[in-house]
Amino acid sequence: MRRLLRRAALLAFHAAFVRPVVRWFVGVRYRRKGFVPEGPCLVVSNHNSHLDAAVLMTLFPMRRLPHAHPVAAADYFGKTWFRRTVAMMLMNGIPIERTPRAGEDPLQPMIAALESGEALIFFPEGSRGEPGVVAPFRSGVGRLVQAVPGLLIVPVFLSGPERVWPRGQAVPLPLGIDANVGKPRTYASDGEAREIAESVRRDVLALAPPPPPVPGPRPRPPIRAAVCGIEPEPRDALLVATARRLGAHGFTVGLSDPAVEADEGGVREAGGGIPVARSRAWIGLLARIFRTGGLYRGYRFAEMVEKARMDEALEDGRTARFVAGGGSALVDLLAWAEADLYRGVFDERELLRVLHYLSGERRIPFLQWWRFVRKAPEVWLLNAFDLAHLKVPGICVLLRSSPAAALERARTRGRTLEAHETRVFLAMLQEGYGRVAALLRRRGVEVLEYDAADLDAEAVSAEVAAHCLRLDAAAGAPAAGTT
Repeated sequence: MRRLLRRAALLAFHAAFVRPVVRWFVGVRYRRKGFVPEGPCLVVSNHNSHLDAAVLMTLFPMRRLPHAHPVAAADYFGKTWFRRTVAMMLMNGIPIERTPRAGEDPLQPMIAALESGEALIFFPEGSRGEPGVVAPFRSGVGRLVQAVPGLLIVPVFLSGPERVWPRGQAVPLPLGIDANVGKPRTYASDGEAREIAESVRRDVLALAPPPPPVPGPRPRPPIRAAVCGIEPEPRDALLVATARRLGAHGFTVGLSDPAVEADEGGVREAGGGIPVARSRAWIGLLARIFRTGGLYRGYRFAEMVEKARMDEALEDGRTARFVAGGGSALVDLLAWAEADLYRGVFDERELLRVLHYLSGERRIPFLQWWRFVRKAPEVWLLNAFDLAHLKVPGICVLLRSSPAAALERARTRGRTLEAHETRVFLAMLQEGYGRVAALLRRRGVEVLEYDAADLDAEAVSAEVAAHCLRLDAAAGAPAAGTT
C-alpha cells in the first residue's frame, strides 16, 4: 500500500505541477527527445540549477516515471523534512553520500538500480556549477561504466536553467530552456574511470549550442519572398520550386509546414538550428481566452506565432541568404483582418497603422485596446504581449484564384474544407490581399501577381528567383558564412 501511495503522489505531482510549470511557464524546447531509450540507461547532463532534474524527468513518458530516478546528494536534500519529501518521494530520487564513511561505496545504490532495469539521471559535475561553465566530470560516471558493462549513457546539454533559476535566486523566470539530447552510446569498461568520465563530458559538450558570433559589422538581413493566396496547394508548390532555385545561389530557408531548407544539394526538411517559439501551449491558451477566430483560432494562432518567430530569428543574416515563405504572417493577417474583422472598411491609413502594430514599429495605444480585443484579438495579442515582430517581405507573390474554382479544385483533391472556406468569404479574402498588395507597393515592396489556375511553378519560380537575386545584388555581396 505504501508503494502504491508513493507512486500515486509521484505521478500526481508531475502531472499537476512539474510538467505544467516546465511546459507552460518555463517553456522547454527539446531536440531529439526520442533518443531516450525505453530500458535502463544513465542520463547525464551539465548542472546549473535545481530545475535541471525536473526538466530531465520530462524526457520520460508518465508511465516510466516510477522507473526514472534523479540522483540526489543526501547531505543536501536530506537536511530537512521538506527537501527529503520533494527529492526522494515527489521526484523519485536516489540519495547518495558525497562524503561516504570508510568502506562504503556511494555508487552502490545506483549500480543496484541500473542492474534492476531502472533509468537514472546523473550530474557528473557533482553539484551546481558556475552558470555557463561545465566543470570537469568526476570519476563516478566512469566507475559506473566499469561496474555495469554495456550501460547505455544518454548525454544531454541543458541551455537556459542558469538564467531561469540560478543559484541564489528565489523565484524562477520564464526565459526558456533548450534540452539537446544526444544519441545513446556505450563506453568501453576497461578504461580508466577518469578517462571514461572525460569522454562522457566531451559528448555532453558536443551538444552545446555554438558560441555567439564575434562582435563586428552586423550581416545584412536575408532577402524575403512571400507566396500568398487563397489556395494552399499552388502556393506550397511555388514555394518549394522557388526555394530550390534560390538554394542554388545561397542557403535558403522555406517557411512552410514543415520548414524546409535548400542549397546546391536540393530541398529537404529543415534539420534544426532555427530558433522557434519556446512553447505553443500558453500562446494557444491566450488565443482561446481572447477568442481568436477562423484561420487563427486557438492552436493555429500559436502555429502562426511560431512561424513568425522563426522568420524573426533569421533577421541577422547569418543563418540564411534567402527566406521563402508559404504565405507571410504579416500579409496573411492584414488580409484576414481586412476581410473578416473589418469587412472592407479599412482606409489606407488604418491598414498602414495595423501594419505598424504587427511589425512592432508602434504600440497599440492603451485607449484602443478594447477595440482591438473585440475586433482584432490576433493583432492585439501580438502587439500587447510582444509575441513576435512580423517581417515585411521584400517580394510578395500574390496568386489570384476564382473562389468557386478554388473550392472545386480543393474538393477534387479530396481536401476537407475549413469553415471559413466559402465562396463569399474567399472573394473577400482575395480582395483583402489585393488591398494589402497595393499598400506594400507604395512602401517599395515588389508585388508579382499570377493566376493560380494555370500556374507553371517552375517558370514562375524562375521569375521570382530572378527578382530575389536582383534585390540581393542591389543590397551588396552576401555576408560571410551565408553562401
